Amino acid sequence: MNFESEILLIERILNEHYGDLKWWPARTIDEVLIGAILTQNTSWTNVEKAMENLRIGKVSDLNNISKSDISTLSQLIRPSGFYNQKSRRLLKIAIKISTEFGNLKSLKKKGLPFCEKYLSEFEGIGKETLDSILLYALVFPKFVIDKYTLRFFERLGIWSRSMGNSMLEMIPEILENNVLRLKNFHATIVEISKNYCRAKPICPECLMNKNCDYYREIMFP
Repeated sequence: MNFESEILLIERILNEHYGDLKWWPARTIDEVLIGAILTQNTSWTNVEKAMENLRIGKVSDLNNISKSDISTLSQLIRPSGFYNQKSRRLLKIAIKISTEFGNLKSLKKKGLPFCEKYLSEFEGIGKETLDSILLYALVFPKFVIDKYTLRFFERLGIWSRSMGNSMLEMIPEILENNVLRLKNFHATIVEISKNYCRAKPICPECLMNKNCDYYREIMFP
């Protein structure tokens, strides 16, 4: 079975089990970007606490964050950890986007290549965070390559680190550049990775074990 067929099979199995997870949980596209910064090095539970603080403080959008003072912002996002660093980064991002474009919707109109380059130049927006913003906030056909997807595909045996990421970057095309499919494919991989394909995996109960090289190796060494 080739890589394209493997991806389509995995998508079907995960969709049949999990359905539409409707990820990313946010009320606005600004909240998606903010959440993508806050989720670095912390759990989503902590991000939700920080986001609720921002909503209560009426600074859960880039325009209002750009007018906020750093000390207030730091305290509001404190539950997310590394709050001094994250508040500085958020403030810089909010000021620049609000000043140059007004809002994220106007930035999106510049197209994927421009947005990808523009956002990548911000401190705190690495490849994983960038792809999350492009897919979930700006709704461009990108696939998020993170620790979950890499571990999952490597254990299944359809990808190895020696291959680099070029093969994984073909996934949007395989899924017909369909943003809804790309969102849910990534979301279901994260879900199975949290439930079963953990750092210490729970292989016998995993719905993918019949398709998994790692499981076969530990069961039939």
